[in-house]
Amino acid sequence: MNTQTDKSSYLIHLVGFAIVLFALSDVLQSRELIIAGAALSAFAFILCIPNNDGYRVMQSIFFIILLLITSLVNLFFTSNGLGGTIILFGNLLLAYLYILTLDKKLTIWILLAYTITIVFISYNLFILNVGANNIYDGLSRNHAGFVVIFWTGFLLFHLKINYNSTFLIFPIFGLALCFFLLGRTSLIVSALLVLLVLLHKLRRNKISQIIAVAVLSVSGYYLFILFGELLETQTNLGSGLDTIRWELWRIYWEHINLTNIFTGVDVSTLPKYDLIGGNPHNSFIKFHSRTGVGSVVFIILLFVSIYKYLHAKKYFILGILLLLTLRAFFDSDLLIGSFDFIFLIITFYWIKTDEYEPRYLDNHRSLQ
Repeated sequence: MNTQTDKSSYLIHLVGFAIVLFALSDVLQSRELIIAGAALSAFAFILCIPNNDGYRVMQSIFFIILLLITSLVNLFFTSNGLGGTIILFGNLLLAYLYILTLDKKLTIWILLAYTITIVFISYNLFILNVGANNIYDGLSRNHAGFVVIFWTGFLLFHLKINYNSTFLIFPIFGLALCFFLLGRTSLIVSALLVLLVLLHKLRRNKISQIIAVAVLSVSGYYLFILFGELLETQTNLGSGLDTIRWELWRIYWEHINLTNIFTGVDVSTLPKYDLIGGNPHNSFIKFHSRTGVGSVVFIILLFVSIYKYLHAKKYFILGILLLLTLRAFFDSDLLIGSFDFIFLIITFYWIKTDEYEPRYLDNHRSLQ
């Protein structure tokens, strides 16, 4: 029993360390660190195989293998390299391990990863006075806002499922950072994240919820009056939907045919994509360009997850998932990237608590 407990604890800390490596890989923009995180996830996965039950292995491993195969097939039809496949594989394993080994001991690691990221952005913004577009070398301010939202959402998710607690300070601080980062999508999503936490805290009092929405709406209106001109001049807020994103998405869909819908579209061959480094500014489009039909399966499963959370009335987790989905829809920092494991964890967490799992496991144990 002690040996088993020690091994389980050791595995949990390996998972936590891998999470920190993924955070550091983004801060330092180091492909070597993200590959190291993927390798550590693979090593931890091998260690946990004897403790796996058939139910989770059968469902999860099939999905991991499917995406691994489709991403490898993609290499023969596009100019993509093997690095993306390794990163995706590592993220898939890390997400699986988090759900499998879910434990409060991971909290210190997640707080460390969150702190590393937030301190890095804050230090550059407020101490070094670095412009929002220069925090990450070669990346725009949108990436920094993306990072803030995903780590804030992940921390809120982890604290909720492990401690049944929500802390308003984290999304409020995230909103403040996104204001200084001047990204319109990040501002909107971070504001909605604050609203989600507030409504969840007041969920037992509908009157308080209505008052909270009214107060936040009025506050947002007056803040827009005060800072609206700044936001319109420093962001694309004034252009509405008329941005390069929509043009890029249109071009992508126009070039889909019966072959590349399965293999993925090579964005290097598309017009205008060469001007922006092949960035479609949409994580789901980018995912299709890297995994082809595997991304279609993933999107179907995403809708399954939304249904599962609705059916189980897990509205807070559903809210986080939808807000992260919205943010990913307007940039391509996710799928394939350093934050995939966060999105995968929140998307498929329901597998851990699915109502059919205990019944299966009870039957399985009775046969042993």
